[in-house]
Amino acid sequence: MRKAWFTVVLVSIWVGEASPWEEITVDRFSGLGARAMGMGGAYVAVAEDFTATYWNPAGLAQIRRFELYGGLCQRKDAAAVSFYGSSWYDSLTRTTSDPLGMVLPVPTYRGSLVFSVGYLPVKVFDNLFGIKGVSRETGKYKEGKAEDEGGLGVYTVAGAIDISPSTSLGATLEIWRGSNTFSQKLLTEQDTSGTYYRLDFEDRYSSFGVKVGALFRMVGGFRAGLAVSSPVHLKVEEYWEEARDDTLDSGNFSYRVYLPWTIDGGISWTAPGLATVGVGLSYSDWTQTRYDEPPVEGITNEDFRRRYKAATLLHVGGEVLLPVVPARVRVGYYRDPLPFLGPREEGGPKVKVKDQRDYWTFGVGVLIDKVLSLDLAYVRGKFAQEEGGITEEHKLTRMFLSAAYRF
Repeated sequence: MRKAWFTVVLVSIWVGEASPWEEITVDRFSGLGARAMGMGGAYVAVAEDFTATYWNPAGLAQIRRFELYGGLCQRKDAAAVSFYGSSWYDSLTRTTSDPLGMVLPVPTYRGSLVFSVGYLPVKVFDNLFGIKGVSRETGKYKEGKAEDEGGLGVYTVAGAIDISPSTSLGATLEIWRGSNTFSQKLLTEQDTSGTYYRLDFEDRYSSFGVKVGALFRMVGGFRAGLAVSSPVHLKVEEYWEEARDDTLDSGNFSYRVYLPWTIDGGISWTAPGLATVGVGLSYSDWTQTRYDEPPVEGITNEDFRRRYKAATLLHVGGEVLLPVVPARVRVGYYRDPLPFLGPREEGGPKVKVKDQRDYWTFGVGVLIDKVLSLDLAYVRGKFAQEEGGITEEHKLTRMFLSAAYRF
């Protein structure tokens, strides 16, 4: 028996009518790199440090000195849910490593040849949901909580080269690894009787991928960047345990999820020693997601075409060098549209987006002795959606801290 089947049963108990079908590996952008996120993620046409391995590998060709890069990220999700008029609130905070890696320029007679190796956290699964109140559909009092914690990262080897004075090309080879730990508990009561349900599982992910990029340097300080990520075929191995009142069951199974192409593009302008501004777009057609074999009966790949949509992230931001203090101040914005449309089952309610995921970003960076760069970024956003008798509101906070040592 498979996870999706269990969650169909559980969410039917939660809301009395709907199944929970939604693929967790779809979407899930959280950003990485303190400088990039301070600029709202408008970094495809900037890409001047190790994180170019993720944003645009061609940008590595701009790095002329050996670089060691590391960082931390703290994420907080504060969730408020209205269940047929009754309120529930909780929050989840998690601190993880941000990108870790090194950049190795190779001496050349002309142009540039640069390699990098490292680790990049690319998707975050952390999420909270809960209910507390009486369902209008069943008349039962229900109280429960669901929590996801984990994510996907890639181990990388990348390289970039100047093929002309104005053009660089690069590529990143990716080994995908990750996990997601899920816990869901529910108590249902009516009169003096009650039903207790618990589901726990751990998913482990593995795959390979490739990203290729190009960076074009134009007159007047303008640059244009383009990066294309190949489809990723994730193998999922799941270990689950289900408890209902006094019964306990467990097991494991595996399946594959096929994620589609992603295309990133951007333009930046730099006034040397003064400022840099940029804009970027990232496009993924999530309707092209596929399973090798659907993880539950009743779910087909046609559901991806009907219940998801293509999404385009917009990134805008910039940085300014302060005239007195040797520091750069950054500000940015990005919109990350919710791609899931629903319904979760035939005849069920559609997902109505009340507030899209809009994020404002702020950052600062200092250069110490011309060799050590310290960067800090703060990201604040929120979104809200309504589905039948349930309204979710999430307030999201991200703190990025990174250091790059160049010599």
